[in-house]
Amino acid sequence: MNNIDTILSVIENPTRRRILTALVREPHYPLQLSRELGVSQQAIMKNLDIMERSGLVESRRESSDKGPFKTVYRPTSEFTLTVDLRNGMFRATLSEPDRVEAAQRNDDMELEEIRESLSEIDKRISEFDKLREEMIERRNVMIRSFMSGPVAGGLDYLERSMLYEMLNSPGHDIMEVSRDMGVREDRMTKIMNDIECRCRDFREGMKDE
Repeated sequence: MNNIDTILSVIENPTRRRILTALVREPHYPLQLSRELGVSQQAIMKNLDIMERSGLVESRRESSDKGPFKTVYRPTSEFTLTVDLRNGMFRATLSEPDRVEAAQRNDDMELEEIRESLSEIDKRISEFDKLREEMIERRNVMIRSFMSGPVAGGLDYLERSMLYEMLNSPGHDIMEVSRDMGVREDRMTKIMNDIECRCRDFREGMKDE
């Protein structure tokens, strides 16, 4: 599953988020979910159907010791969805974990040992999150500073949009950015060259002062 719009449309519903919270813990069948969440079975089935058609969960019939076959549901994929909304930045990114060897089992560990290990992992995740916030802020300050500086000050709206996209996508070349913006590559190349000339003239002017 790799469509951000589809994922956002599914998880915007609080009931579906509660269903997913239960399913990532262990597979459930609809009656279980209905009882656990205090939601009608009809509503559970409706939301499970939406989630299955979207590719977020899958169903499987399994035998039961206490009666007929039951249809159980489980998630189909793992991913991280990150949305950054800042002054000068909006970005939604979807990433899937790399498949690595299964982690060592912890069957021989005491409960408190596992809790301590999890606490350390959570601490490191928080440190990574803090570093990410610092890097994003540095990134945004650089973009905002250039976009509000003297070089960009004399540009029109389209030229500023092009400049912003070039700054915001430093890993893309002019051909890729022009394609994403729906702008002719030769036009964008000319404007970027003009901006480069402005930068050089500004730097030379600063040296002469």
